[in-house]
Amino acid sequence: MDYKNLKILIVRLGAIGDVVHTTALYRAIKKLDSNIQIHYLTSELIKPLLQKDCDLDKVITINPKFKLFSPEFKEISTILKKENYDVVFNLQPSFKIKLLLFLSKIKKRFSYKKSFKIHAVTNFWQTGLKYFPQLQQEKDLKIILPEEYINKAQERLKNLPRPLIVINAGGILSKRQGRTYPVDKWVELGNKIQEKYNGTIILNGAKEDKELLSPLDKIKNSINYIGELELIESCAVISQCDLMISGDSGPLHIASALNVKSIGLYGSMPEKRTGVYCNGKNIVSNKQCVACNKRKCRYLKGTKKLYAPCMEEIPTDKIMECISDLI
Repeated sequence: MDYKNLKILIVRLGAIGDVVHTTALYRAIKKLDSNIQIHYLTSELIKPLLQKDCDLDKVITINPKFKLFSPEFKEISTILKKENYDVVFNLQPSFKIKLLLFLSKIKKRFSYKKSFKIHAVTNFWQTGLKYFPQLQQEKDLKIILPEEYINKAQERLKNLPRPLIVINAGGILSKRQGRTYPVDKWVELGNKIQEKYNGTIILNGAKEDKELLSPLDKIKNSINYIGELELIESCAVISQCDLMISGDSGPLHIASALNVKSIGLYGSMPEKRTGVYCNGKNIVSNKQCVACNKRKCRYLKGTKKLYAPCMEEIPTDKIMECISDLI
């Protein structure tokens, strides 16, 4: 089939990990024919992860919280109309997005249908199969960062003892519980890592968690970047490290896509769907209720506890065994 003049739009506004998982779809499409034009509609936050990607011809942004028929809604609809797309793969099929694409006069619209029985990467690829039946699934993920940020990260880290191991401890105040490892266990793990490897621990996390994560400073030879770096800066630092350890999160999947070996810790989230896709291993809690995939943990209801029992149950020794396998 001749795809020379084909123009495609891919839509995913967030979350960060989900956007990373969509990259395999457009790379597979580009491999069918390098002449296919691919545009990506996402949020301003995500744009830096995509704007240097050689497999994308344009990145368009919209505020994920846009209101129906607002000036922004009308403006984006007009932009999309003018682009005259042949096909759109809507990987975030909310009513607002569906209406936006309908009013943008894109005739061939294919929407993603979430499944918890397969990995998200496979799920997104299956959406592409609706138009490209010969589409091959990518075995790896890849994101491309601006060279200037890579250079800055290399300069930042150049004199630090290796291995450089990222502990991504953020997400404590996230709406989704059961994804964060307890801070005291991070401290225990970090010190065990230092006793064995004597490298450098890079602390990563969300700005809103900074105070809650202050005990992490007890880890020997650690550098605290929690809340200090912009997304693209954080990604560049991660790209220069030897290992990432994290609960299910954007930084975990970013590390995997940057070819950094990764260990994912899984409690409430289904490892089958959002586990580390490549370059690493997953550790799944043995708690009987895993994976409930609930936003709120029933065991935390009515308490002031921050961490779900499923994540508390994961022993640091099990993580250490995984580290030994990967380093």
